[in-house]
Amino acid sequence: MITNITVSTHATGETIRPFWKKLTTAGRAAEGLREDWRNHLREVQREIGFEYIRFHGIFHDDMMIYHEDKEGNPYYNWQYYDSLVDFLLEVGIRPIMELSFTPSLLKSGEATVFWWKGNITPPKDHSKWAGMVQAMVRHSIDRYGLDEVLHWYFEVWNEAYLKNLFWSGDQADYFKLYRVTAEAIKAVDARLPVGGPASSGFEDGEGPWIKDFLAFCAAEHVPVDFVSIHPYPNKWPFDGALGKNIMGYRGKDSTFEDLSWLRKTVDESPFPNLELHLTEWNSSPSPRDLVHDTAFMAPFIVYNHVRCLGLVDSLGFWTFTDVFEEGGAGDTLFHGGFGMINVLGLKKASYYGYWFLAQLGTECLARGEDYIVTRKNGRLQILMWNYAFYTEAMQNGDRSKLSLLSRDGIFEDPGERTFEIHLPDLTGRMKVLEYRFDREHGSAFDAWLRNGALPYPDARELAILQQQAVPSSAISLHEGGAFQRTISLAPHGVMLVELVPTP
Repeated sequence: MITNITVSTHATGETIRPFWKKLTTAGRAAEGLREDWRNHLREVQREIGFEYIRFHGIFHDDMMIYHEDKEGNPYYNWQYYDSLVDFLLEVGIRPIMELSFTPSLLKSGEATVFWWKGNITPPKDHSKWAGMVQAMVRHSIDRYGLDEVLHWYFEVWNEAYLKNLFWSGDQADYFKLYRVTAEAIKAVDARLPVGGPASSGFEDGEGPWIKDFLAFCAAEHVPVDFVSIHPYPNKWPFDGALGKNIMGYRGKDSTFEDLSWLRKTVDESPFPNLELHLTEWNSSPSPRDLVHDTAFMAPFIVYNHVRCLGLVDSLGFWTFTDVFEEGGAGDTLFHGGFGMINVLGLKKASYYGYWFLAQLGTECLARGEDYIVTRKNGRLQILMWNYAFYTEAMQNGDRSKLSLLSRDGIFEDPGERTFEIHLPDLTGRMKVLEYRFDREHGSAFDAWLRNGALPYPDARELAILQQQAVPSSAISLHEGGAFQRTISLAPHGVMLVELVPTP
């Protein structure tokens, strides 16, 4: 298949917002106290540079925040909280602060979620919950300044729609928690952004609780500044912590369809100007989906972000690291974890999906199903991809061709895609920078397979894998006049060609 990319470099393009750099995510707050987690985030910020991060469990017991004296009066310990937030701001990233889960001293029941047992019951005393939230906000303002904290977001809970998974109450219980929390935050400063309902993936073409939530806020005059939801592109998505049950995949454009519905629904609501933050998203919500390690993830990420330009304010990839313990630690080096970086620091295909997007400019000259051309500071970026989607069997839940060491038979084979690039009115001398990702160039999982799939590589072996798990790159000179180039990409391939004016 051939794609022709003919672009006039004299044309004025469309201004775009690089929403792919708005938000990344992590598993839980306490993992952010670990040095390997922090090293991974330092690298992400150095090479990609996200604006915000979101995670579970800021009020979970392992953050040691909430306490009561013998008379039941609350008091707080901010040492771990300060350590985490200090670090985040140090590396140039701000929190979308998900307010969860219930501290043991405030729980109304014993129901928990995850290996680390986040309590999912409504607080038994909403006034103490509100006091804790207010204390956190006031402490943050005291430490970091109001001007800083006004840039944060406060998201109430996580996926309360999934009863007895993330919330033991019903919708009315969640709406009560939302009201109490939002009003507590706004009592500190009405400009602080608060939102929800952080509901789960789409059902029958609609996002659960979104319409009900907006109607509740309008009818009850409850403040809301943003809507959040998690548009995983799956059917029967909750396949268990160890990936044992059936999970299918919706169509190639399901994310675009979900976000289009959300944009339209909010635009037609009493709150048409709300920001839309998709605070979790990945190819699936399973922490043991072996797809997450494959080269498929790079074009999956690039395609969906380019396709969804202009629809939402953020699409937060869940998560930036495999230092993640919802189901306990992964039992193999490539166990299907969510992360862009695996536990030993190897950058997976998803990392490079975001790295490629981060190179794009804010002026779009052209885009199509498998390419986008942008410009910034006189430099031109031509990004191309060959997105091979799942087979029909895989979409319908047949995972028989998916195993630890064999993950090829689950994707369609569209063959190589050829791109004919033509910039007819290019003038001046240019450096041409080229970066290529595919299974042979940059896929850490495929490099691991080629080198014997070692379960526990030592330092020297890990260095070999790190050297191989990077895209190929090249520099050449174009001496002026029209630019033409023919490029072929294998399935799962992504390639960036950047033209840089040079004397």
